[in-house]
Amino acid sequence: MAQIDSIHSLAQTVKPGTMLFEEGTAGGGIVILLSGRLDVMREGSKVGTIDDPGSYVGESAFVTGGRRTATVVAASSATVIRLNAQQAAAFLTTKGAEAKLVRNVTDRLNEASENLVAQERRIEILETERQEMLEGMADLLGQLGDDTDVAEFGVLAKRGLEKLFYRFKRGE
Repeated sequence: MAQIDSIHSLAQTVKPGTMLFEEGTAGGGIVILLSGRLDVMREGSKVGTIDDPGSYVGESAFVTGGRRTATVVAASSATVIRLNAQQAAAFLTTKGAEAKLVRNVTDRLNEASENLVAQERRIEILETERQEMLEGMADLLGQLGDDTDVAEFGVLAKRGLEKLFYRFKRGE
């Protein structure tokens, strides 16, 4: 328990770009963010930022005993406390630590759910736009019948493609 009494003595400042955890590696301890910003990456894509002082990082692998589900990198200079598995287990028995862990996991689950809903809406919009674009191309092809001469074909194709382009350009 003496190691928990002096937990703040374990605080260290890491430079931007410092990797705290790597996706797919064996779990173990946790990190407690005291200040700064950490980026969370999955399969090379940024999926979140942790910037709330007191946040636990790496708790999923610690709790499940599984592999790290994300890479965590310091996005700015950050002050953190790194706890190995034994220290983390002792720390989480302290008053309020377990409840904070549950809040952290719940908050991240809620955020992930909101992101999934937003992505699903975006996919629906893109699917609708794709369908409209395909219908516009089919209309254009219908206007360009077999009896259209080459010069007229070029003019009609250009107009039709410009119309489609400007209609869907807003996605840029």
